[in-house]
Amino acid sequence: MSFTLSIKNAGKVYEIEVDPQDTGKVFKEKIQQLTLIPPERQKILVKGGKLPDDVLVSSLDLNTKAPIMVLGTPDKNLPSKPVEKQVFLEDLNKNQLVKVSNDPSGLVNLGNTCYLNSTLQALFQIDDVANRLKDFKVNNSGQPNDGLVISLKNLFQQMSEKRESVTPTLFLALFRNLFPQFAEQQHGIYKQQDAEEAYSQILTCLRQTIKVDDLFRVSFKTKTKCLALPEDVKEDHEESFKLDCHIDIKTNFLRDGILAGLKETIEKYNDSLGSNTDYEITKTIDRLPKYLTVHFMRFFWRRDINKKSKILRRVQFPFELDLAEMLDDSIKPEKVSIRDKIRKVEKDNLDLVRDFKKAKKDTTLNPLEQQEEDELKIASIKSKFRDDLVSNLPESIDLDKTTENPSSVYVLNAVVTHTGASADGGHYKAYVKDSTDIDGDRWWLFNDDKVSSVSREKIETLAGGGESDSALLLIYKGLGL
Repeated sequence: MSFTLSIKNAGKVYEIEVDPQDTGKVFKEKIQQLTLIPPERQKILVKGGKLPDDVLVSSLDLNTKAPIMVLGTPDKNLPSKPVEKQVFLEDLNKNQLVKVSNDPSGLVNLGNTCYLNSTLQALFQIDDVANRLKDFKVNNSGQPNDGLVISLKNLFQQMSEKRESVTPTLFLALFRNLFPQFAEQQHGIYKQQDAEEAYSQILTCLRQTIKVDDLFRVSFKTKTKCLALPEDVKEDHEESFKLDCHIDIKTNFLRDGILAGLKETIEKYNDSLGSNTDYEITKTIDRLPKYLTVHFMRFFWRRDINKKSKILRRVQFPFELDLAEMLDDSIKPEKVSIRDKIRKVEKDNLDLVRDFKKAKKDTTLNPLEQQEEDELKIASIKSKFRDDLVSNLPESIDLDKTTENPSSVYVLNAVVTHTGASADGGHYKAYVKDSTDIDGDRWWLFNDDKVSSVSREKIETLAGGGESDSALLLIYKGLGL
């Protein structure tokens, strides 16, 4: 019985009908019919490397839901599609102009909307959210969130086309209509808002509409102990969709701030004592999500001036965050064991990454061919790493479907920063790791519609310590996912 496979080439996705007896050679010929790329110039990424001519395609255990990457360019001597009428740039209107480069899209500032633009860029890089948005269709439920989510879906589609800039006019209007606090004005001008508050509101809409709770939900086991009566202990559970990093004069590292948020002392009435007394509340994490949001608690309300002020203290954060010491004993041993297995696979694959970075460029290739060659090598390295992970991890862990982090370690993917001394002013930016860079050295800086490339060293300067860029939100993804 025949089945359908999808291939992706030059940004386009094609579907191919495949017979169980089709060999690699036949499959390549079918690809040629669609893309005009001769078989000898095709570079097809499958598990284990390039696709042999004599292997049965049905024996490769290919993922029918995800497109197979095919690199290569058509032979210039082959017949091609009819030449389209030539269109000159000066004949195009502003909306028709798109950039040729492969840089991601910026977002136009519509008047103190940098807080929203940076938030949207941070959310856009979360593949699972983008994929669920693609599949979302309104079912006439009448939910007020539906319009906003559809608008976000369309906005992300425009961003995925890598236009030079995208104007989020409709999304902003719906967002302000649904959450009037973001429509607050002063002297006829929209006020600056808090990026973390915008992030949380958008995430709440997504949780209600496309059910992303499991991707972000952190679960805690809590113990509340009366300090005057140590035997008076109550256990309970809590859930959150972010970890808070509390900042005081002793906080120098992200770890310190998170640990401070997992332990607190409160005063409340005790029936046995007949008076108020101190209680100690401690939390341990018993569920780690695939994506972890960390919020630096930099803003606080100053009553003397009736406005939010900012804690400017420098707080360093890691590119890899290990939460092992914060885990509950019920999950800690397994998470640490899997962490060590992933680290071993990483170490075993490190030479492949080093060899790729040191390899000399093939001078016989033109820039486009060299880019395709690099993309194939990177995809091959990532594919081998994923295959090695699967073979080393328990069968119960499906890396493609899990919404939990199987280990205790996270890798930094995005940072939302704030410049200035007050939440009511200043400026927000987003820094997002370039997913095509195999060692995480290259990042994208999104300053509204201005997009530029920065290095890993720049990210290290975002720890704060003044009114310059200070990390406000960190988005981590589980190691190996």
